[in-house]
Amino acid sequence: MYDRLQRYYAHAISDNHLHDANRLSLHLSENRELILDKTKLTEEEIVLLKTLFDGKEIQLVPEDSQDRLIYEWLIDEKQIDIGEIEKIISTPVRFIHLHINGELPEREEFAEAVQGLFPSAKTLLWKTIKEAVIIQQINSEFDEDLSVQSIIDTITADFFVKVSLYIGSPILACADIFERYEWETTLFSNVIKSFPRKSFFIEQDITNYFLLHNLPPSSLQMMNKMIKPVMNDKTLLESVKTYLECNMNASLAAKKLYMHRNTLQYRVDKFIEKTSIDIKQFPNAVAVYLMLVSFES
Repeated sequence: MYDRLQRYYAHAISDNHLHDANRLSLHLSENRELILDKTKLTEEEIVLLKTLFDGKEIQLVPEDSQDRLIYEWLIDEKQIDIGEIEKIISTPVRFIHLHINGELPEREEFAEAVQGLFPSAKTLLWKTIKEAVIIQQINSEFDEDLSVQSIIDTITADFFVKVSLYIGSPILACADIFERYEWETTLFSNVIKSFPRKSFFIEQDITNYFLLHNLPPSSLQMMNKMIKPVMNDKTLLESVKTYLECNMNASLAAKKLYMHRNTLQYRVDKFIEKTSIDIKQFPNAVAVYLMLVSFES
């Protein structure tokens, strides 16, 4: 049924960035959802589709007046005086971007739960039915040592959906918020297409994923040939990747991998011997790290 409706209403399928007033969400029996643009349908079609498929007009615009103003500024891109924004948002803040894969009927409960998992979260805004952004204040309640993977596991267990997160960089001035929001949104929307299995991204690594996303497949294949001698040794590659993520600090990497430092050092030396790439040198380490990240796509 989904495929037939998709073909028949191909002219009206939404890109998920419609304003609330123009969005029609059809809930189908096979637990799938189809979003249509009501401006491209007749009144008769809208009534019929609502009747047959439990059509709902999902409300994304917040009811709270302050949240609505931020929504109109960031998501609807309306011209709002920065002085009005400064009355609502106290910097420094950061964005936490969410992408949801799965059906989410309990939207309000989800928003409340997610905000509770991130201390000092000011508000959650729905960009589309699958995408949201949290504005988190960096204040006395802020916890920098949160386990992001634990948060994702909790959300998955409670709401039966797969969630991808991107935790952005601190923003020190309100004047920089809009530009940072647009940049981080662009980064996140691109990398989750190429790396759907990765559950979260942080400010330190997402640029690498973005660069890889924009490389042609032929370039990636050429890069990966350099580590062909060890490509099938997953344990070795995991150890080397962790070593590089720990800034080539063998003691820290060994601790994260729950192994003796000498064992890790042996694996690093083994990688160098088999590939002839000295990853103890920073330029080589950067190149190899990008190759290892590309395997996740």
